[in-house]
Amino acid sequence: MSKARILLISPTGLDREGNPIVQRKTYLPGLTMPQLAAITPDDFEVTCVSETSEPIPWDEKWDIVGLTGMGGAGVIRAYQIGDEFRKRGAIVVMGGIAISLFDDAMTKPHTDVIIKGEAEDTWPRFLRDYLNDEIKPIYTMEKVPDVTAFPPPSYDKFNAKYYGFWRPVQATRGCPFPCTFCSISEFFKRSYRKRPVDQVIRDVRAAKAHGSKYITFIDDNIGVDFNYCKALWTALIPEKIIWASQCSLQIAKEDEMLQLAYDSGCRILSFGIETVNEESLTHIDKEWNDPKNYGTAFANIKKHGIEISTEMILGLDGDDETVFDRTFKFLMTHKIALPRMYILTPVPGTPMYNQLMEEGRIFDFDFKKYVGGSAVFHPKRMSAQTLQEGYWNLYKRLYSTKNIIKRLKGNPAGLNYFMRLFVFGTNMIYQNHIRRGITPGIV
Repeated sequence: MSKARILLISPTGLDREGNPIVQRKTYLPGLTMPQLAAITPDDFEVTCVSETSEPIPWDEKWDIVGLTGMGGAGVIRAYQIGDEFRKRGAIVVMGGIAISLFDDAMTKPHTDVIIKGEAEDTWPRFLRDYLNDEIKPIYTMEKVPDVTAFPPPSYDKFNAKYYGFWRPVQATRGCPFPCTFCSISEFFKRSYRKRPVDQVIRDVRAAKAHGSKYITFIDDNIGVDFNYCKALWTALIPEKIIWASQCSLQIAKEDEMLQLAYDSGCRILSFGIETVNEESLTHIDKEWNDPKNYGTAFANIKKHGIEISTEMILGLDGDDETVFDRTFKFLMTHKIALPRMYILTPVPGTPMYNQLMEEGRIFDFDFKKYVGGSAVFHPKRMSAQTLQEGYWNLYKRLYSTKNIIKRLKGNPAGLNYFMRLFVFGTNMIYQNHIRRGITPGIV
């Protein structure tokens, strides 16, 4: 008997006209689909597709189509794809962070099965039920998956033709901080789990075997436990990889850890500094960030050879119309190589969404706009229109060719020629996205 065929799709985002965003490569692929493929029994034949760069094989016969959605337009695009494959007779399954947090009533019309929670627990149960013809409409996580028992991701499911040179690996899962806007914190219930170092090294080697030495640790905050990081980064040194990840800014005070990170191959760290406005940090329960010391922190990180990417939020309750010029001056002064910004977006299921709903401040429920580039709520100290226009004008200023060169010129981070070319190329991709009204970083 032939195996049941599964198609796992990472939907792309949508542009401001509502069209799917397509580009030549998926530069920073996610881990969800190769991870799901790895835990799928041999009773099934699995194909993975990243729609951003890879055409969906619409006309092939698929028994199961799995879709993941991070939020906003990605979920809306998943709904569109699900609708089409249901017409074609496939069983459509949807999961992911946004699908888990959104009200099930939003998703049910577009899918046969909803997967809620971490898929290492729910996906195998669904597949067993499929084989036994006992499919349920909703699968809710019954127990937290054991991160020490994950198999290596199926990197062979990546079609190299459609992907850049980075490969994803996960060392830790979750984040312990209580940021009220964050879907990650809500999804993982502020848990933070560390995978065994030897298994992370195993996965790094598997990624290298199917891609390159350039690794993105897709951890939400890799630098929480310095003892764990010390063990992991020491073990990475012989692997001779180049890696990037997200981290909290506390590492800036730890010279030993910064040096070890660099020695292990770290060349870019992304920091969620959120705002230059101290008053706004209270709005998101992130008072431990200290804008007065950002400059000192950045200088020390760069001194150790590591380039900086930042993520910031505009439209917080402490922000008025001066926030745009202040943010521009800050990012230019400190020569931030890869600045990314988002308009505060109340993701359903998060404390921020609940707060703004209770205050009656959300006025737009078109979730295609929930990607960080649209004002869908009433800010406290400016109009929604001012916020949205100021956001895009700020981005256009930051990513003018002249200001890209200013931010990158004379930067002391220890990048080789190839990595400097990568950073410059990423800036140019973001510039193109900004011109098209696409929020940088969503694809």
